[in-house]
Amino acid sequence: MCMLEYQDWMDRYVPAPVGEHEPEELSSWTLKKPIRPENSRDKGTSHINTWLKHADNDDNRREAEPEGQYGYQVVVTANKVDPLDETRQRCDMALYPTFSAPTDREEGANWAAIEEAEDSKFEPTSERRKDNLGQIMSYATLLYTKQHRAHLFTVVLFGDMARLIRWDHSGIVVTKKFNYHQEPIKLGRFLWRLCHLSAAQRGHDPTVTRVLSTSAEDELIEKRAEKPILEGVHEIGRHARLLFKESITNKLERYKIRVDGRDFLVGGPHFASSELAGRGTRCYVAIDCDNPEGPFVYLKDAWRVAHEGIEREGDVLAYLNDDGIGAGRVEGVPTLVCHGDVEDQQTDSQEVWKALHPDEPDCPLKTHRHYRIVVEEVGLPMGCFRNAAELVASSAFAFKAYKKGVNHRDVSAGNVLIYIRESIVDGQLVQERVGLLTDWEVSKRTDILDTAQQSDRTGTWQFMSAYTLSNPDQPASIPDEIEAFFHVLLFFAIRYLRHNYEDVGEFMSSYFNGYLKHRGDYYCGQMKYDAMHQGAISVPGSGSLTFSLPAGFVPPPTTRDLPPSETHILNDLIASLLRLFSARYTLHQLAKSPSPTGHNLPPPPTRTAALPSGQFARMREQMKGLYRPTAAGVARVKHAQADITPKKRAQLMGVAAQLESHEEIVTLYASFFLEEQELQWPPQDTVPDQLPKNYRPKNNTHHEGHATSRPATGSKRATMEDEAGREYPDTKRQLRSSRNPVD
Repeated sequence: MCMLEYQDWMDRYVPAPVGEHEPEELSSWTLKKPIRPENSRDKGTSHINTWLKHADNDDNRREAEPEGQYGYQVVVTANKVDPLDETRQRCDMALYPTFSAPTDREEGANWAAIEEAEDSKFEPTSERRKDNLGQIMSYATLLYTKQHRAHLFTVVLFGDMARLIRWDHSGIVVTKKFNYHQEPIKLGRFLWRLCHLSAAQRGHDPTVTRVLSTSAEDELIEKRAEKPILEGVHEIGRHARLLFKESITNKLERYKIRVDGRDFLVGGPHFASSELAGRGTRCYVAIDCDNPEGPFVYLKDAWRVAHEGIEREGDVLAYLNDDGIGAGRVEGVPTLVCHGDVEDQQTDSQEVWKALHPDEPDCPLKTHRHYRIVVEEVGLPMGCFRNAAELVASSAFAFKAYKKGVNHRDVSAGNVLIYIRESIVDGQLVQERVGLLTDWEVSKRTDILDTAQQSDRTGTWQFMSAYTLSNPDQPASIPDEIEAFFHVLLFFAIRYLRHNYEDVGEFMSSYFNGYLKHRGDYYCGQMKYDAMHQGAISVPGSGSLTFSLPAGFVPPPTTRDLPPSETHILNDLIASLLRLFSARYTLHQLAKSPSPTGHNLPPPPTRTAALPSGQFARMREQMKGLYRPTAAGVARVKHAQADITPKKRAQLMGVAAQLESHEEIVTLYASFFLEEQELQWPPQDTVPDQLPKNYRPKNNTHHEGHATSRPATGSKRATMEDEAGREYPDTKRQLRSSRNPVD
């Protein structure tokens, strides 16, 4: 937060309109008691509205043309909620264009139309101030969610004092508090000037326009939501159409968004970040106006970190998509349609901080630029996997994205998707479900010097490696990336597969959201730390985490004199990966301690190489070429001894070294789909989501899924749903039938 004198703040953000003179009411009006919701209907808002009587501008006049209502007014809605707002939040009073203002007696706050919110707070206690700040921030978050804005303004009234606040995605800039009883002109001048600003000056994004219900664009939106894209008698892209149809149920949330000179039609966001500061990511299933009858596309709107050395996501995808560069086109990544920065929209809070702290070399506030990118693929959340075999195969397929030497650096449950590739073969619709690694906005080329690009950790807290969380000053490496993929695999397995951990909510809180705090910084939670160091995930009273087979499924016997597995084959993969991680962390510990001790680990499973054949034909085709017989020794070295001899240290180094190569890990994944292993995978083994409906994370976490590098307070179950799903619940139910295997 940055604080400025009232006049400096006004000159910077709310300048006087050129050629206009402030009305006499601003200097003559006085107030005898504080403005409160209970008294503002008769005296408060009526007097405020006298300031605004002639406060209109060309933008407002154009919007109001059909109704013929110009100007602005303040309306009290403290006891009413917006029926379209699922959060049910109330705002004491707010400034509206007259033509869209609710009636103060009949309607709640219209969050989609508010120009500026006012909040009245009076309690002086420290605890109450914290609650008030949280509520004010929630108002700002909701306004960003309901509107397309670069910045916004808020007035906070507490007793007879007031502050003016400007919010952007870097931080907030506030005025020093002033007594609006004694100096009502300060509050009046702000409101009057605000109403004379252009829409862009008030924070509205001019590259987004609302689609009117009487327009041809609205007719196109309705038609595309209902009319399938057919190839012969088969519908192509049904899942994308269902997602788009769900997004347009609120007719007020239909927009035309411009990206790099091209227009796209969207409904409500498919995913919307709840974070106020930061990237503020919103994603949409969209119609490309250049190809209005063509496939739906995916549009992401975000505020990228505009620091030196950080490539724009579209530039990274263009490199990965290019067939003519180096290793050629990379599978498992989105296909770029277009991208670009949004005009000159950039945060300003960081510039104010720098001006106020000229001797400080490092500004804690990041510079963010408004940015949009459109890709061809509309993916499914990984939570829609049909069985554990598909969950593993999709994860392995996503590893193909590393073919050209770019580290993603934000592998998370929301960034690893399932994409349905569709084609018509001999008159039949063929669907191939493959992994898709998305959101490359914080990625980094491996041939660039391995130093941190930003002043804090890069990644999403739940899925970052234990090493990165324990060493915040160290840049993430390839082993950290591979470990993040493991955490994503575990995230979905613990929710949708059978296992012996009874309290899934407690597991999610402790393993994924857990943290330790020391001297103001946050570090890896104990459960994840222990799992990576010990090579096993403990279950209280039940030994180690074990995934079980569905009732009635009996793995067939093998032909190599090995008994059939009594537990899920996924346990073998998890044990092999944990063994690699444990070797790495044991070596880290050895480097710190002159007399280290090893970890007692179960022996690795015995696996043999064979040629692929059998029922998982499409999965094996995806894995084709990934398995290298020369690497058959992956994750097969035991290190259960208590004393570390030079020979055993060398063995550990050999095991841990496999984490330095994505190819080695893909080989490990692929080895679980060989001739005999493939029959060990149950075709139907998923269960309904085991995360309790009333789940509330302990102590922390409300992440947006994009480079959230520290835990934060919050309690909504939607946190985990957004991170894993990015989907609307109704659409999820329609698509859930896709779990049924069709092989």
